[in-house]
Order: sequence, then C-alpha cells, then structure tokens
Amino acid sequence: MPGSPSLPPHRPLRRRLAAWTGALAAASGLMTLAGPAAATAPSVSISRLGFTDDVQPRLQGPAFYLKGDGAPEARSFEAFVDQLSHEPVDVVVMGASYRDWEGECRTLNALPNVNSCTTIVIRDARDAADPDVLAALKQAEVVYFRGGDQCNFVQWRNSPIPAAVQAVVERGGGTGGGSAGLAIQGSLAVYDGCRGSVNSSLALADPYRNSVSFTENLFNWPGLESTLTDSHFVKRDRMGRLLAFLCRQLGSREVDEAWGLGINEGTAVLIDRDGKGTVYGDTAFVVLADRPGYGCRQENDPVTYTGYKVWRLEPGSLYDFSERPQTGFYRLDVDQGVVLSRNPYIAPALSEAHATAGRTPDRFGGL
Repeated sequence: MPGSPSLPPHRPLRRRLAAWTGALAAASGLMTLAGPAAATAPSVSISRLGFTDDVQPRLQGPAFYLKGDGAPEARSFEAFVDQLSHEPVDVVVMGASYRDWEGECRTLNALPNVNSCTTIVIRDARDAADPDVLAALKQAEVVYFRGGDQCNFVQWRNSPIPAAVQAVVERGGGTGGGSAGLAIQGSLAVYDGCRGSVNSSLALADPYRNSVSFTENLFNWPGLESTLTDSHFVKRDRMGRLLAFLCRQLGSREVDEAWGLGINEGTAVLIDRDGKGTVYGDTAFVVLADRPGYGCRQENDPVTYTGYKVWRLEPGSLYDFSERPQTGFYRLDVDQGVVLSRNPYIAPALSEAHATAGRTPDRFGGL
C-alpha cells in the first residue's frame, strides 16, 4: 500500500505467528499475547491487545486524529500513525464507561503499524491518578479518547492525565478522539454536556440556557487554538448549536474570534505536525465568528449574529489549521434564533439544488 510504514523485517512474521498462536489459544480457551492488566483502583480496568514489548519508535509528530463518531477507522488511523513514525507504535484508548468493550483496540491492533493497543476505562474520576494508568500513558505513542459522555472526561481535568497526554504530544506522539473524545480536543472551550444535552434549536433560542455548559483549560493543541469541536455534525444537525456556542464564547469570554470544527459521522480529520489537515471519509466544517460586537451577551436572548464564515471540507481536501485561510468560505446569518439558510451545510449558491437527506434532529440522548 502506498504510504505504508517501513517495518522491520521480522515484524510481519511476528504478527502472523501471533495470529496463529491466538487462533490456537482461542480454540483451547487460553489467553495469549497481552491481556487484562491489574490496576490499583477498583473502578479502573486495563486490557492490552498485541505484543507485550514496549517499543520505542523514533517519533516525528505531533499529529492529531479527530473523528466525528466514536470508533477510529482503520485506513485513516493507519495514515495518522504514519505521520508519527515509520515504526510500530503503542496505542492507549481512554474511556470512562463500557468497562469490557475493546472494540477500538480490536480494530487498531490489526493495523501493521500498531504494536499494541491498551484499553483503559476509568469509571470514577477520583481514580484518574491510578499509577498503572499513568504508567501505560508514559509508554504510549498515541492516546485516543473514545466515545461516551464528555462530562466524564472533563472530570479528569485536575488529575495527572492531561499532563501525561501532553507529554506524549511533546515527545512527538499523537492524540485525538471520536464523538465525546472529539468534544474535549478544542482549546477555546469544551461543551461538556454535564447539565444534559442540547440541540440546535434550543441552543439558538438561548445560548445561556442551563444545558449549554462549558469546561475550559483541558487541552491546548497546536492547530486547535481558539477552537471548539463538535461531533455527529450533519447527521444530528448540529450546525445551529455550534453557531450558538461560538456566539456565547464571543459574548462571555471577551475573545476577538471563536472558531468551531464540526465533524460529521464517518469522517476523520488528521492534523500533522505542520498544522496541515486532511479529511477522510465524509465532510467536516470550519466555522468562524470574528465580530465581537455581535457576541451573545444577554441571558434569555436568542442568537442574532450576521456573518459567520463557514468552510466546508470535502473528503480528500486539505485545510491549513496553522495559517487559516481567509478565502473560500460562505456566510451564515442568524436572526432571533433562526439560521437564515435552507441548508446551512451547503454554500447558498448550491443549497437550492441540494437535498438535505441524511440529516436528523439532534437527540437529547446523544451529547
């Protein structure tokens, strides 16, 4: 495959031997390779798939993997790892629920440039400083935050976990996440969902309502400065709520500009060490609110804002997150909580001829 990493000659043979050994062990009911690891805290579970050795590849990142829904996709994740190293890496998948679910690692461990994949689930934030968790993060070259409820993740803000992930990035590794794991990646603020979910119509009607709650100062990744991230974007019709979130940030934070990155289901955005983003799968949207005088400052008032700038990123397209372009956008206006566009996901010149199939109202059950 073009762009695949140059692996040591013995690695493919080891992987085949592991597969054969695994098949034999499955038939006999034995556990092979790596398996569940002991954790100090009772609310913490750690399970490793793949090889037990701790590799130390030469890293050339950082890079970031941002997914519109929860599970990483094999082809785009393999390309992401290639941005980090030409040697196999150890991956850690972080979760706060579904203790026995290893679905992400079962996908990732099959990739030729992944040495191992460890699933760590922390169901009680008071145990986020578990030494076995921190040891696994110290050995990782990639940390991926999976789907679930981002309110659980933001409870780790004052634990050692953010600093441990920051250390991975600083030594040239990578991080990112999908769904709830995507929601926590922006540096402007994290829509945390800790007071319940909110859909577009409710957020536009009052961006200060109780269910629009934010957490600050979790991560600050290069390329995502002044950015708020959102997931399931077109499928759950979340453009309106992202517009409301950005208006609220302009009004309440006294910032000059607020950026949003909305990623649809089935879409991954890879950002390399130079801040260059590549879109895989479906569509993503970059949104800018840069008129501070129009920011939402009054509680109970619906959003009214003229001139949001929107860049629609198609599959395969490139976007420079380090030097964000000043052209190529279309505009959206909101008046009294109503987006003045028949289809806010399409530039106005095209929207009349473009169907809205695939969009469903946001669900209160999904954050």
